[in-house]
Amino acid sequence: MKTKRLLSITFFVAATVLTNGSFAQVKIGANPTTITSGANLDVEAGNNTHTVVMQSGAVGINTVAPQAHLDVRGNIKALATTGTQTGDIWNGTSNVNGFEVYTNPGGDVWVGIQRAGSVSPLHISKPANATVGEMINFSVGGNGVGTITHTTTSVQYNTTSDQRLKENIHATKFGLEALKTVKVYDYNFKADSKKKLSTGVLAQELHKVYPQAVTVGGADAKANPWQVDYSKLVPMLVKSVQELNEKVESLEKEKAQLSAELTRKATSLSELNDRISRVERILSSTEHANSVSK
Repeated sequence: MKTKRLLSITFFVAATVLTNGSFAQVKIGANPTTITSGANLDVEAGNNTHTVVMQSGAVGINTVAPQAHLDVRGNIKALATTGTQTGDIWNGTSNVNGFEVYTNPGGDVWVGIQRAGSVSPLHISKPANATVGEMINFSVGGNGVGTITHTTTSVQYNTTSDQRLKENIHATKFGLEALKTVKVYDYNFKADSKKKLSTGVLAQELHKVYPQAVTVGGADAKANPWQVDYSKLVPMLVKSVQELNEKVESLEKEKAQLSAELTRKATSLSELNDRISRVERILSSTEHANSVSK
């Protein structure tokens, strides 16, 4: 009996759709008599959240007005294995690998990818015919701040340095003298069980000399450590090399002057020796003549 009734309802719905020539609409929820405008399917939960399939083909999860083919408001998660996840994918404490887009009540959002093993969790690629171009573009408020570009064989890490965007331009005070105060150490990280040797600076020390290269951390060294951008040291290295080059050129000029002075003195000494030799020959001839006359 139930089967016949279900078939009757199915035939009725199909006949209605064919007769009206319109899209079928289904509402699943507390009030099945209404449906989101423009939707074919509207699934409403008890907390008044909606999953809709629009007549345009767009799908909205937790929104009745999707702005893309798939519009999800809230967290998205895809786990590699079954079972309950513990920990967080975005900081590597999850017990399973996976991908998630996480939002918090304040409206903040970030992406996390966790993949065990030595293979990268994030792969960004282009086809073989893409010989040059951008791989990643960074911007803040619509303003470009940097890119990662590529050729067929390498990548280049770029930070914005357009002269037109700068002001108060003057020669830097950070050069050789500043560089001489930067201490370089050998060390290993405590968390490294293999105690692999590293060489570098200490962020807190460098901050006192060249804060431009340091991001200040928080109280928890593991969760929010002090960090160093070693590429920021390049301008100071360039300035130091320029200063050293100026000193070398000054020494070379001084050396040339000393060489010229030595050459002049050697010439003068040679001329003096010639004169002495002539005087000695004259004196010797005079003495010989006096000896004969006697």
